[in-house]
Amino acid sequence: MKKIIITTLFLLLPAMAMAQLKIGIMSPDDVLDAMPEAAQVQQQLEQYIQERQNAFQTRYQDWINDLTEYSEQVEAGALSEQEQARQEERLMELQEELNSFQNRIQNQIQQRQNDLFNPLLVKVEDAMAEVSEELGLDFVLNKTSNTGDPIVYFASQRASDITERVIEKLTQN
Repeated sequence: MKKIIITTLFLLLPAMAMAQLKIGIMSPDDVLDAMPEAAQVQQQLEQYIQERQNAFQTRYQDWINDLTEYSEQVEAGALSEQEQARQEERLMELQEELNSFQNRIQNQIQQRQNDLFNPLLVKVEDAMAEVSEELGLDFVLNKTSNTGDPIVYFASQRASDITERVIEKLTQN
């Protein structure tokens, strides 16, 4: 009998400990969308992307023009085999440079996005921590992931959704 009581207590202790945890949920995307500076940051990012795309487009168009000129010269028979081989090698080098340039642009855009959004994310984290402390929460879970997949598959009505409180904290002033 004593063994059964001890086993039962051993099994119930984790459940009793879990009952004392207070967990909140939050939607970081909703919080970011509610921040006035998020729209400005998004506009800066879009402008930067446009500038980088224009730079790429200029180089791409130059490569297309060179390729077209080469094709016309080949069709007209204006190039010797040696000249043709040199031109093809030059065009392949230009294409590799263009591909490398495109990869650098993608990395630059990703870095710029991180640079612009990280200060906002720090503000969201700070506000979330303040609200969590005010509400005495032990954990805050994300409602959804970046891909839209839920992180919390079930939340009872008792779960504290702190999204609005975090938005209020960030938009005060």
